[in-house]
Parts: sequence; structure tokens; C-alpha cells
Amino acid sequence: MKRTSDLDRVASAAVRRPPGVVLKGQFTEVLRSAKGKLKGIYLRSDTETYAVKLPKYLRPMLVRELVPGTFVQVWAYFDEEKWRGLNLLPLPEDEAIALQETWQLSTPSPTAAVSAVAALLPTDSVSQSPKPLCVKVCRKGSCFKQGGRKIMQSLAAEIAADPTLQHVSVEGVGCLKACKRGPNLKLSNSKKVITGVTPNKALDLVRKHA
Repeated sequence: MKRTSDLDRVASAAVRRPPGVVLKGQFTEVLRSAKGKLKGIYLRSDTETYAVKLPKYLRPMLVRELVPGTFVQVWAYFDEEKWRGLNLLPLPEDEAIALQETWQLSTPSPTAAVSAVAALLPTDSVSQSPKPLCVKVCRKGSCFKQGGRKIMQSLAAEIAADPTLQHVSVEGVGCLKACKRGPNLKLSNSKKVITGVTPNKALDLVRKHA
């Protein structure tokens, strides 16, 4: 078969491209250009956060399918001081849970980290520091479709815009065992599962407990 110039360019690019790796972690926020255009994602691992530029054909899924807090895997390579992605897929639920558990074992808990810092600060400073709060939103099928996705998006946007909520994080988790009463969430400072949540109710809960 006769090679076309396009095929030659693709083959040439593949030869020049550095070896790739699979990055696994949590999608925390969208990577944007100085003009606000979608360019890729910030991917948090247990040791650092990567800024990964994605090809144009993958960028629409950042709006349609992914929400901050989703665990993903990105096929990427490092070139010209930047991470460049080739493909992106959500991590299977069991693998995402296993990854979270590994992180919890290998890194100090937020409470422990705050306690360590608190020991070095004057009493007045310690008393003013808010405790970390994690909002755990059910990502299982029906709950997520009934409003879990909107809750995560709404909370992530509000937290990013409000300096007083920077100690609050949002995390997608497995089934909270209340599917028929979803959407459901749980706060890290309580064992209670809160059912029938709306974006506004979720924000009210955060402001009350933050």
C-alpha cells in the first residue's frame, strides 16, 4: 500500500515521541489556558499533582462525563517540560477504592497533619484553623444519575470560588446503601448518611459544618 504524507507524519511523530506511562489518580480540576479555554486536567496522585494537557478530541468529555473527584487513568508522556495525554478513562470502582486505601495508609490523615502543625503554632492560631471536611458523594448508578453528579459539580465550583471553604474537599465514593432515597452523601465528621440531597442542601450542609 502506498504511504500517504499524513501516514508518514503520524509514523514520524510516533518515532519521536518519548516513552509513555499510565498515570492514575484523582481528577481535581480542569486545566485552562490564560484565556480560559479547556486544555486538560490536574491529576492528583499520592505524591504530587500533574498538569496533563489533553488532545482536542478528549477535552469535551471533561464537561460531559467527568466531575472533580473522579478517579481516572491517563496514558501520557512527558515532552518539552509538559505532560501530554493520549487517552483518558475512569478507573474501575474497585481499583479506585483500592487506590484511595493505599493513599490513606501511605500519607498522614488531614487530622494528623493539622495536629502536627498545631503543635508548632500559638494557641490563638490553632483555635482559628478550621478542621478539614470531606464531603463523600455516592457515585453509584442511580444516585449519580439522580443528582450526584450535579451535587459534586456545584460543590466543587463553590469551594473553588470561596476562600473560606478551602479546607473542604469533595470525593466520589461507592454505594452508601440508601439507593432508593438518593442522591446521598456523608460528611467526614459524621457516620450518618444524608439522603435526598440537592445541590443547595449540600451547600447548606457544608456551610453549617465547615
